[in-house]
Amino acid sequence: MSQERFVGIVVGLTTAAITLLVLGQFEREAEGKVELECIAPTERERVREIALRGIDTGFEQAIAHLFDVWVKDPETEQPKRARVGTTNAINAHARARKLTLACDPPSCAP
Repeated sequence: MSQERFVGIVVGLTTAAITLLVLGQFEREAEGKVELECIAPTERERVREIALRGIDTGFEQAIAHLFDVWVKDPETEQPKRARVGTTNAINAHARARKLTLACDPPSCAP
């Protein structure tokens, strides 16, 4: 490989890496700037119940999918992968419920 080609590849990879880092930083900043709009006190619990129901439904679907895959191929690494997937699903479920229960959007002025 010629030195010029090597330098070109290094420059290309470096440019791609820097671009991804910058885009990741912008995304992180954008996520932090999203504000909750006000919610009427009567709607707050309804919104929370819908969110919790959605989290539970997603968890049930994830577990069902993991089990379906395991049943189709129980003699390979599937049980181990299903265990890891189940742990990930449980952790995500717990975090999502915790964040939902802690969410306290501002009340709208009457």
